[in-house]
Amino acid sequence: MNFCSPDFIFIFLPVFVLLHGMTKGKLRNAVLFFGSIVFYALAAGGLYEWTLLLLIATVMNYLFGLIINETEGRYRKTVFVTGIVFNVAFLAAYKYSGAFVSAMLPPLLSKIGVTGVELSAVALPLGLSFYTFKNLSYLREVYDGAVESETSFINYGAYLTMFPQISMGPIQTYKDFRPYLDSRTVTFDGISAGASEFIIGFGLKKIFADRFGGVWNGITTIGFDSVSTPLAWMGIITFALQLYFDFYGYSLMASGIGEMLGYRTPQNFNYPYTSRSMSDFWRRWHMTLGEWFKENVYFPLGGSRCSRIKLTRNLFVVWVLTGIWHGSTLNFLVWGLFLFLLVLLEKKGIIDFITESPVLSRIYMFFAVIFSWLLFKLPTLSDVGIYLSRMFGFFGKVPEEVYALDWLKYAKSTGALIVISLFFITPLPRRVYEKIKNKPYIVVPILLAVFWYSVYLAVCGANDPFLYNNF
Repeated sequence: MNFCSPDFIFIFLPVFVLLHGMTKGKLRNAVLFFGSIVFYALAAGGLYEWTLLLLIATVMNYLFGLIINETEGRYRKTVFVTGIVFNVAFLAAYKYSGAFVSAMLPPLLSKIGVTGVELSAVALPLGLSFYTFKNLSYLREVYDGAVESETSFINYGAYLTMFPQISMGPIQTYKDFRPYLDSRTVTFDGISAGASEFIIGFGLKKIFADRFGGVWNGITTIGFDSVSTPLAWMGIITFALQLYFDFYGYSLMASGIGEMLGYRTPQNFNYPYTSRSMSDFWRRWHMTLGEWFKENVYFPLGGSRCSRIKLTRNLFVVWVLTGIWHGSTLNFLVWGLFLFLLVLLEKKGIIDFITESPVLSRIYMFFAVIFSWLLFKLPTLSDVGIYLSRMFGFFGKVPEEVYALDWLKYAKSTGALIVISLFFITPLPRRVYEKIKNKPYIVVPILLAVFWYSVYLAVCGANDPFLYNNF
């Protein structure tokens, strides 16, 4: 079950909102906690050990927070470091075991004469990367004295596991959410506004993201070395659009559910494809992840107020960690290093002549973003090389297996949608919506049309999972 599933939209969500709205005080946090555990168990698809792991993480970090708050001096630091190590090891054991199993273990086994053994990686529990980062930031906030440790296990469980954010964020800090544990006001206006945000995100996911995903699926079926140059460009552009509308759509749905429940969710996207530098892009894309790294890694290392050598080190650490947070394969590390290089060049003013030019900055960002998503999407560097050779195929000999007009099929099915989507990566649709949202005779029919068409696509079409579920 996920946010786009009919059983979530028509059963779980309305029942939960009703029960949550009917309860008051501390009981409301209990409803949020236990309801979120039920959602997680259903979303995990029967893998109940994932739910057990989530509960273990909740209990352990609740206890770490209490102990940190009650100790002083070096014992306090020891407990804090132990909590950090526990969470990092918890994440690494599941997220990075696959790389060890597939790349390192077979050669080690062969040295002792063990061959022909089939090894499989441990599946990544749903939302592990996201709720681990929430735990880490909570322990830092308690250790730094920014917040008192949470004394109620139910309250901490409600914060950590709340179902609108458990699978893909946004990564909301405990300090930011703490006031809502004391009081959340559920109103009809809040439910109405939240439902509107949910529908908009639902539409972005089903109407744009899932349709664009079909282009990339077609390319992988054909084979990277067999696609024409126009289709290669269309493929990576539609993937860039798919990733944006998929994750932005989810973030709006999560924010909408939060508003229905009486709390505000931090903004996660701010039209990143209108950026004129990579630094600005990452201030606008997955904003809560960027804020997490800034508060928990970049600033503790010294931030920007340091020597040039230390600035380079700080940026390097942040972007390498950003890369490996997304995955354990080599392409994510290279992706992080590529982003580090561009941000470093921008920070040091080396390419100011590009980023300060209205024309050159757009050209620069188009190619920088496209190449970065290639590194992000393709699992091996050899695949990246093959795909680039097809993108720039007009510089060399075209392989015999390439059908030069293969792009026409996809242009007919998604070409108009690509053009329309370019309007929705700008702030203009939001500005229009803000002007008409208080005119129900206009906005209600539009939202109903978007909702029911999206439901139709979810029921009759491919109900593709959210892309960031994999992280």
